[in-house]
Amino acid sequence: MSNGTAGALLALVLALTACAEEEVLVSPPADSSLPGTHWVVAGLTVDGDVPALPTDSRPTLDFDEAGGVSGHAGCNSYFGTVAFTGGGVAVTDIGSTLMACEPEVMEREARFLAALSRVDTVSLDTGRLTLIGEGGAVRIDLDPFVPEPDRPLAGTVWHLTTLVDGEVASSIIAGTTPTLLVDDTAARISGSTGCNNYFGPASFAEEQVTVGALASTKMACAPEVMQQEAFVLAVLGGAATWEIEGSALRITAADGRALEFAAG
Repeated sequence: MSNGTAGALLALVLALTACAEEEVLVSPPADSSLPGTHWVVAGLTVDGDVPALPTDSRPTLDFDEAGGVSGHAGCNSYFGTVAFTGGGVAVTDIGSTLMACEPEVMEREARFLAALSRVDTVSLDTGRLTLIGEGGAVRIDLDPFVPEPDRPLAGTVWHLTTLVDGEVASSIIAGTTPTLLVDDTAARISGSTGCNNYFGPASFAEEQVTVGALASTKMACAPEVMQQEAFVLAVLGGAATWEIEGSALRITAADGRALEFAAG
């Protein structure tokens, strides 16, 4: 092989290598340290629209060490794959659980997940993460997620926010204020169903709970309120597990139905 031919082949190999390197996924910039971090959405812009975000249930975004993303979108938990390149970021293969919530919650969730799939650049400045897509048509601003200390189970007035029945999550009926109070010995519960007051014995262990026979007052309310009451009492009566995360309490019955509370 002549020197000229060898030189041409070497140049071709170098050119192909350079092209391949342009497509190789690389780690994010060292100063961003995104893998292993957790974020909460502070602002969302989609095609010029800025949808309002609830203060108590903003979407979250977690980056894991294995090239994945996950979080809570408002109603459902979601997951996907993240790839960093020399020019930006791409979030793909987004999937989620299939819980159904109120229409406005589902619409906001769908817009957030769609926006996340459209981002292509990422920046981190003074602790705020910004994801931008399509020249600014999509923008997601995120603040670091700071875990809230777990509230104590006993002595906290827990306000019911969500009733979970299979794949359907429903807010409480407007105008009602169902509550739960666990006494200081964690051996008795009381509260309101939104219509009547209830009380009875309970036994809380680590993640496990058993509720004895509940007694209640006998006031009659609107049919839908009584239906809510029946659900609350049924879940509490069949309670099997409990968990607290920050200011949120979830009690789940053996049949999978659940009640979600927020600390008052």
